Amino acid sequence: MNELITDIYEITINMHHALNGENFAEFDQLLNNRNSIMMKVDRFRFENPDYHYSAKDKQLLEEARCLDQRLTFLLRENIAETQNSLNQIKQNKQASQKYRPYLKQTDGVFLDSKK
Repeated sequence: MNELITDIYEITINMHHALNGENFAEFDQLLNNRNSIMMKVDRFRFENPDYHYSAKDKQLLEEARCLDQRLTFLLRENIAETQNSLNQIKQNKQASQKYRPYLKQTDGVFLDSKK
């Protein structure tokens, strides 16, 4: 169990480094790895209900939780920044379409309304 807790802590630190380095693919992979380890911990706790965490494990989990809160804040900032960028791109596209002249395409077809 100690190994699993240590792995969770180390992966959380690596997630923080990946997010600060804007390596989102690595961050996603680490998040999935950490989730699978957490599921192992849950299974272990379910199979061993009398197990108690050591003081070191509690400390590592608390530090991982604090880091995770910082990660959540950073992710929310990145999402807001991305949404703002997408909105700006959309507005620029709409503005450029308004100034583009309207072209009527007939594809070389001439229709005569007289018989």
